[in-house]
Amino acid sequence: MPVYLISKAADPLFAFTIGASAALIRIRREEREKHPERAGDIGFGAIFGTGKERLGRWWNGEFDGNASIVGVAK
Repeated sequence: MPVYLISKAADPLFAFTIGASAALIRIRREEREKHPERAGDIGFGAIFGTGKERLGRWWNGEFDGNASIVGVAK
């Protein structure tokens, strides 16, 4: 019998919420480090835009993790 943290339906939603919030917090921190002079002006629009761009690159297979595999002879 599987054990659920909250419930069978709520556990995946909880996991998605935690993962999405962690990703947005990381993007926000990276944007503030990249542009410290305008750290106070970085809003949710810029954060969501960067997240959308990264998700699109991941979906299309254009992320950095795949770059080291390209060109390796088998």
